[in-house]
Amino acid sequence: MSEKERKAFRQSKWKRLTRQRWFYPTMYITLVAVILAAVMIYQFNSTTDNTVEDQNADVVWNEQNQNRNDDDAVPVVADQEDLVIPVLLGSDAEIITNFYDPEASTEEQENALVFYNNQYSQSKGVDITSKDGEPFEVIAALSGTVTKVEEDDLLGKTIEIEHDGNRATFYASLSEVSVSEGDEVSQGDVIGMSGTNEFGDPEVTKVHFRLLEDGTPVNPNFK
Repeated sequence: MSEKERKAFRQSKWKRLTRQRWFYPTMYITLVAVILAAVMIYQFNSTTDNTVEDQNADVVWNEQNQNRNDDDAVPVVADQEDLVIPVLLGSDAEIITNFYDPEASTEEQENALVFYNNQYSQSKGVDITSKDGEPFEVIAALSGTVTKVEEDDLLGKTIEIEHDGNRATFYASLSEVSVSEGDEVSQGDVIGMSGTNEFGDPEVTKVHFRLLEDGTPVNPNFK
């Protein structure tokens, strides 16, 4: 068979094929399938690329945000201890002299006056005693460093402890002292024993306690 005859045969065969009823529907379905497959492949690749880009962006943002948080992290006052009453008496503790508050009621102000040497003075702290009148242990109301241990003619043995946040606590009317200057104490550690002093009622065993902020006595307002 010559080349011309082969070409004519192929054309005749193609014409017969195209005349079949199923030819064009099949071609249409095949074409649609190819187009749909191409679209799906394109969408899949686009989604994958976008997902990778989003993930990379999230990683970069998280790293930047973490670095920013690390740079800005500063200790806060939230970690500051709450003041506790400096005795282990529980419900047997009794406050017999209050801190003098100019905004308090007349009755409370009268209970915050200390009589000494024929005159009244405003109390800079609180006097705490036991209901049974027996001596008791005195504890650190906050954690800190002992800065002073002294003997005062009017207040008896005294202790001063400095704390974080420019705060300090002062303990007086002690008969015994269990700490020395420079000692680190934790909240609740025993630092001495109650006693008496000449400022106020010298017959009552007590501890005189003061809370100072930036060196100024303030109302302790025990929790």
